Amino acid sequence: MRIAIGADHGGYHLKEEIRQSLEKSGHTVQDFGCYSTESVDYPDYAILVTRAIQQNEADKGILVCGTGIGMSIAANKQSGIRAALCHDLFSAQATREHNDSNVLCMGGRVIGSGLALSIVDTWLNTEFSGGRHLRRIAKLEPAADETAEAEFSSEQLQLQATDLMHELAEKSNLEPGSLVVIGCSTSEIGGHRIGSASSAETAAAVYAGLRKAADAHQLILAFQCCEHLNRSLVVERSTMERYDLEQVSVVPAPHAGGAMATQAFSQLADAVVVNDLHHKARAGLDIGDTMIGMHLAWVAVPLRLAHKTLGKANVHAAFSRPRLVGGKRAVYSQEQAQEANRI
Repeated sequence: MRIAIGADHGGYHLKEEIRQSLEKSGHTVQDFGCYSTESVDYPDYAILVTRAIQQNEADKGILVCGTGIGMSIAANKQSGIRAALCHDLFSAQATREHNDSNVLCMGGRVIGSGLALSIVDTWLNTEFSGGRHLRRIAKLEPAADETAEAEFSSEQLQLQATDLMHELAEKSNLEPGSLVVIGCSTSEIGGHRIGSASSAETAAAVYAGLRKAADAHQLILAFQCCEHLNRSLVVERSTMERYDLEQVSVVPAPHAGGAMATQAFSQLADAVVVNDLHHKARAGLDIGDTMIGMHLAWVAVPLRLAHKTLGKANVHAAFSRPRLVGGKRAVYSQEQAQEANRI
C-alpha cells in the first residue's frame, strides 16, 4: 500500500517509528517530514500528505502532532479527506468500517509507540463496510463550486523548500562541501508558464528555505539562470575559485536570468556568475522543469522524492555517482570485494 506520512516537531519521533514499521511491512512510504524536532507548523504537513491522496499518489495518509488534534482539524479542511483522530483500537476499526477514513491522526505526546503501531495495523487492515455508510459519507463533501484551489503563502513555500533540501541531502548521502545546483521557476511555483510571471517574493521565500537546509548540511549552492543567460549560474566567488570556473560578465535580472538567480545574486556573499560548473555538481533540484542536467557530474541518477511539488511547480531531483568501470569480474563495493576474495 502507498502511504503518505507527516508530522510536526511534536510528532516527529512517533512518525519515525511508524515509518520504519511500515517499511518493514513492505508498504511504500512517502515521508513528507518534518525531519527533526525543530519547531514547525502542523498545517503545512497536513496539506502535503492530503494532497498526495487527492492526486492519487498515496492510498492513505498518517499524520502525527503533539495531540493529533491540530493535524485532524487541518486535514479535514481538505476536499475528499476524512481524517480520524484515534488513540484506541476500537476507534481505529470503527472509523474504517463506518467512515472509510483515509487519514489516521495520532498524538505523539498522548500515546506510546506500541499502542500507536497497533492502531496503525488495525486501521490499515480494516475494510470499509459500505452500505448505509456510503450515503452518509456522500453528505460530507461540499459542492464543487464551493471549493477553490488554495494559494501558498511565503511561509509555506519556505517550509516546502527547506524540506526538499533536507530530503535531497539525506537521500543522496551528500557530504559536507558538496556542490548542489538549483534550477527554479518562480512562475511555475505560482501556477504559470515558465518565464511568464516571475515573482521576487516567491524567490525570496524559496531561497531562504533552501539556504536554511543547505547551511545545516554544509552544502554549496549554485543557482541556474534561465535560458536567456544560457543557463549560466550564480555562485559565491569562493566557489568559482575552488572549482576553477569561468566567470562571465552579466548581472541577473527577473526577465533575463530569472527571479531566483536575481535573488541569489543579491544574497550570496561576493556573488559572481559563471559559465558552467564543469559537471561538478553532486546533486540538484529542478523546480519547475528548468533542465539542470547539463551541470551534474557523471553519472546522474534520478532521485524519487516524497515531495513532488513546490507550490504548483513540479520538482525533480538527481544525484551523481562515480562511473562503474570494468567487466563481469569487476566489483563495486567492499562487501563484493570481500566475497570475491573468499571464492
